[in-house]
This record gives sequence, C-alpha cells and structure tokens, in this order.
Amino acid sequence: MYRFRDIRQLHLEITTACNASCPLCLRNVLGGKVNPVMPEAELTLADVQAMFSASFIRQLKLMYLCGNYGDPMVARDTLEMLEHFRRTNPGIRLGIHTNGSGRNPEWWARLAAVVDYCRFGIDGLEDTNHLYRRGTRWTKILESVTAFIAAGGSAEWDFIVFRHNEHQVEAARELSQALGFIRFFVKKTYRFVNPAAGRRMGRVSVFDREGSFEYYVEEPRSEEYQNEALVQLGRLLDGPQSFQDYLEDTEIQCKVAASPQLYVSAEGLAFPCCWTANIYPWYQPLAEHGVRRLLERLPEGKRSLDARVHPLEEIVESPFFQEEIPASWRRKSLAQGRLEVCARICGTHDLYGAQAPQLSMLRQGAARKLEVKR
Repeated sequence: MYRFRDIRQLHLEITTACNASCPLCLRNVLGGKVNPVMPEAELTLADVQAMFSASFIRQLKLMYLCGNYGDPMVARDTLEMLEHFRRTNPGIRLGIHTNGSGRNPEWWARLAAVVDYCRFGIDGLEDTNHLYRRGTRWTKILESVTAFIAAGGSAEWDFIVFRHNEHQVEAARELSQALGFIRFFVKKTYRFVNPAAGRRMGRVSVFDREGSFEYYVEEPRSEEYQNEALVQLGRLLDGPQSFQDYLEDTEIQCKVAASPQLYVSAEGLAFPCCWTANIYPWYQPLAEHGVRRLLERLPEGKRSLDARVHPLEEIVESPFFQEEIPASWRRKSLAQGRLEVCARICGTHDLYGAQAPQLSMLRQGAARKLEVKR
C-alpha cells in the first residue's frame, strides 16, 4: 500500500465520547441511544507520547484531530497532545474538527495559540443547527467561536445541507464572514445511502434515547446541494444493477494509497483510513463486517493493530496493511473478501469527494505541496 517512511498525514481520534448525538453519526442509533457495540475509549497524553516517536512526528506535515465517533473537544488531554506535537515538530500543520458546543473561553483561546485551524461543524443557524447537531447549544457555540477567533485562531465553518436548513446557506455564509471565519464549506452529505439495504434514501428517521420517533432528517430539495455522486449512484440502483453488483464491479482507487496517511483510533488501533477503522456498525452483524473478518485472522485479533502494544512501524509494515487490504480490492465478490467499505468510498462514484468539492480541491493542493517538499 505505502511504507511507514512515506506517511505525511496523521488523522487521530482521541476519544469516542461526544456531547452531541447527530442522526447520521454511527456513534448513536439514528440520533438516539448510544451505539451498543462501540467501546468507550480515550487516549491519554502518555498514550500519544508512547505511540508516536519524535522521528515519526517530525516526518509529518499534517496532523488533525477528528474521528469516527467522538469529538476531540471533550477529551481530557486534547490541548496537551496538540502542544506536544507542536513542540516536537514546530513546522507541522495542526487542526481540530469539533461541534464547538463546550469548554470555556480560556480553553478556546489556548487552542488558538497552538493549532493552524479549527473546523467547526455548524449545520444551520440558531433555529435549525440543533436538529442535526442534537445536544449542542447555539449560545455556547458562538461563545467558543468568538473566543477562538478573538485569540487569533483560524476558524473554518462546515455546513452540512439538509432540507431543514438549505434556505439558510447564504445567511450562514454571511454570518461566518461577520464573525471572522476564514473559510466556509458547503457540505453535500453522502450519508443518505443505506449500505445494509443497498439504496439511496430521501430521509432518515430520528429517534430519542428511549427509541421513540421524533422527526425526519431529509435530503435537500435543491439539486445544488445534493451529493452528485450519490444522485448518480441512486440512478444506477434504480435500474437492474443492485448495490452489491456495484460494489463488486466498481474499480477501487484507494485515496490514502495515493496520498500516504494514517488513521489511529481512540483505542490506539492503526488503520489506513477512518473508513476502514469504522469497525462498530450498529446496523450490521459484526460477523458480516469485512474488515472485522480480516481482524479476526490476525495473530492477536484487533490487538495486532494496537500502537500502544506494538511499534507503529511494525503495524504499518505488516501484512494487514501491505497485503491483506490491497489484495481485497482485486477480489471479485464480497463473499470472497472484497471490502465493501473500500468499494463504497473509493469506487467509481466518489461519494466522499463529491460532498465538498471545494474542500477536496484544497486537500489536493495541500497534497501536491507536500509532494514538492519531500
């Protein structure tokens, strides 16, 4: 796939905890109860110092905190970790992705002094943001944003478009400029696809913690805000081809193989990307999950990928990275071991890339700059 020495980007998830319950996030069941198969986990500063050697940190150009399940804002050692990376490699680009509804102004001011950017996930205005970012508070978000920007921080705004907020995109963009954000990204979510049912969905039911239905989150009406790749895939699935047919026929072009990067989860598990690391789907029996089946064949199961137990270089250079995952792309069926997640994310219909073309262009530009510097 790629070699340890070639890695220039690190995507780090430091906690599975979060103060929000977004309906399309796999941390919870459709906005309701917490994912019952997801473990509670959090990395400490000591874990990070043990997992990532000084030489590895110095070879990185970018490290950002985000993840599959948690919000890095709520972790205990977030600031200390970021400061450790900055001290070890003063030239590294550091970022954090968060909903912003937490911590005090002093924390955000301290964050501004260490990161190169903070990307706030704010999906609407005061009357709509909470419909998706369930559990967040608008006044708290504004307090965090204001403190971060006032302290000199570079703030970016991610706006996921739904039917209930599509009329507010331009008003939110204007607000972002008034508040001092440096970038505003319109995100056309790809998550209105049901991988279990194999179809595009127009809406998703939202439930409370007790499992009672509350309302729907729906795709935007305007084609301008729909994910083009998802629309194309939906048309394909309306024909004779099934979703499984697509997954087994599509050509897989791995994104991280082309731009070497690493994902480390809150359990300390190292994967090529966050998508392969999503090993706790509540909607699918774990025995049917492709990556889980690969993990079961490892000498110590998922512990074989634990960077708190094994040297990170040893994990990346292991057969799991170098042989098992790349070999899966050449298999002709899911039953024979082709990974569904690789076909879905890195197949012909680039659902992820189409969600924010302007953001993808920025990332491609950053990757080209990294290539020139090597």
